[in-house]
Amino acid sequence: MIHLAHRRRRPFAAEPLPEPPASPAFELALTVQAMYQSRGQSLNDPATAAAFETALDAVILVAHGAHATQILDDEAWAHMKTMLTEMRHAPDRV
Repeated sequence: MIHLAHRRRRPFAAEPLPEPPASPAFELALTVQAMYQSRGQSLNDPATAAAFETALDAVILVAHGAHATQILDDEAWAHMKTMLTEMRHAPDRV
């Protein structure tokens, strides 16, 4: 039998977790996830992610309508479309 009571303990040296790549898309995903978590939900839940995608489809529809009626010009629509496309990938990034 090996008595462990008198053995020296080695300090636990955990490998640090790598930092996720910092990008505007990743930061946006974290922000969206934090908004859901503040309401007791998570984009990691498949049902919540599906509801998020449906809501985002509605937002894209409204933005597309704003472009079609010239509320958003071509440049603003291009920026909006890029941001909304990045936002669509939030559940995959968190």
